[in-house]
Amino acid sequence: MDIFFVISGFLISKIIHSKIQKNTFSLLGFYIDRIKRIVPAYYCMLIICWLLFLFVFVPSDLGKYKLGYFWTFLFNSNHHFANVDDYFGALSNENPLLHTWTLAVEMQFYLFLPLILLVIRNLRTLLITLYITSIIIIGWSTMEIYNANKASMYFSLVSRSSEFFIGVIAAFSKIENKSWVKNHSNYLSGFGLLILIVSAIVFNEASPFPGILALVVCIGAVLILISQDSKINHYISNKYLSYLGEISYSVYLWHWPIMAFYRYYTQSYEFSFIEIVSILLATMIASLLSYYLIERPLRSKERLRFYLPFSFMIVLNVLMVFFTSQVKLRVSNIPSIYIFPSFGLNSHAGGFKEVEVYGGKNEIGKRILFVGDSHALTLKPFVDTIGKKNGFSFRTLTNNVYPTIPFIDPSSIEDKGRRKIQEKLNPIISREFKMADIIIISFYSKEADRWAVAVNKMINNLKPNQRVLLLSDYPTLDKNPVRSNKDFIKDQSRNIKYTIQFNQMPPSILNNFSARENVKFVDFSKNKSFFNDAPFHNDTLMYYDNAHLNVFGSLKYAEKNELKFMEGLNWAIK
Repeated sequence: MDIFFVISGFLISKIIHSKIQKNTFSLLGFYIDRIKRIVPAYYCMLIICWLLFLFVFVPSDLGKYKLGYFWTFLFNSNHHFANVDDYFGALSNENPLLHTWTLAVEMQFYLFLPLILLVIRNLRTLLITLYITSIIIIGWSTMEIYNANKASMYFSLVSRSSEFFIGVIAAFSKIENKSWVKNHSNYLSGFGLLILIVSAIVFNEASPFPGILALVVCIGAVLILISQDSKINHYISNKYLSYLGEISYSVYLWHWPIMAFYRYYTQSYEFSFIEIVSILLATMIASLLSYYLIERPLRSKERLRFYLPFSFMIVLNVLMVFFTSQVKLRVSNIPSIYIFPSFGLNSHAGGFKEVEVYGGKNEIGKRILFVGDSHALTLKPFVDTIGKKNGFSFRTLTNNVYPTIPFIDPSSIEDKGRRKIQEKLNPIISREFKMADIIIISFYSKEADRWAVAVNKMINNLKPNQRVLLLSDYPTLDKNPVRSNKDFIKDQSRNIKYTIQFNQMPPSILNNFSARENVKFVDFSKNKSFFNDAPFHNDTLMYYDNAHLNVFGSLKYAEKNELKFMEGLNWAIK
């Protein structure tokens, strides 16, 4: 994407500057030209994605898809995807609209670039301004990345503007006309290509990118751009690669949705050779159809011949939002409790409103607190139904990923959104722990090593009268059963095989509990037979994804483990 932004800044600057010098530049005309070149095929892609969504996605992902679509339609998906919490539902690489963030950044940049060029007419002043601005942006974005704001910087128009500006600087410096550039064009372009190849190999998702590392990629792209007489430039200018460049926008529009829908439907994220070939073939077919039927014809249309089909696309997109949603919900016969986290959400994570109280009338005279991560969220129906049967109530406070226990430092949380949630919950967590007589904890045991230090500190700071129960975790699956089964009743004809993983609580946690008298580990693992037919119980779905019980599953889990749970609670009451 960095290469694309540099090239875009370079080429569009050449076009605008040339028209300004000839006094033929029209700001409105520029915007209309950008709309003609980008928007029709873009909106057509959105319509097709809605149709595919109807047949591929499950209803539980409808809300997030609609929200993502809304911002994508307005070319603001970069800001949306920078802040969205994907903990529940489809993963990022299953989101067919994720790739639109680059087009959103590009369109946003096109809004203000002409204004900059019109306001700063003096070339020297313009170059100095862009140099200084780029340095400030790169420095700022680098610091933000190291301050755990990587996602925000990755999708940010401001942080990405430096890449466009580098292209603009290269265009206006006219460095390609310098004799030393012309005399060494092969070396410069070769070095630029080497930089891009090494960057593609070395940089990965864990790299602190964009920031200062983006500058490396931009330099590589600029070296190729300014070496116009090099052999590399002559090679990439041949008619075959030029044609590929001509249809590259359509290729970009379609390559990601095809892969995303395929990943979502198959729940397979590593493609075989046959799958790669099939995806490439489907991408090329969709791209050519888009290019010859939508992109190229509408680009040359004028007035009503453009605005009528363009307006039709806008109206159709809006109608698709309403009718596809309604159709999807009607054709799906899965009740929401089987496919959504739907119980106890007012005391959970970013949607926290209050500490909720569940169970029955408190007959034991003890203040009970139930805390943890998303696995604790799914067990709220579990303790609620047991509480109603056995005369106790509990206060609850849960979170995604990071369990609601004291001594988890928000500054150690890299994700900015999750860090803000933890900062919001920490005072409430501290207050509730101080007031509780009995504390029940549940969290995802596979990642429990991360909380060993915090758990140990929590135990060391317990009051003499406080007791802690840690519940063992339930197993996870290798695939999402809602997507695989397409119903909440087991489809016997599909014969789908699920791998069940029983995640044990690690020694780093269990050792803390075995050495203390006021803490106890409640182990449900002897009832493994309950999961013999997982993700189903008597042919009814009891998981809403591969890692979380639904309400039905939680209630059935309570029936199986009530005696063991009450044994632990009675120990804590004494």
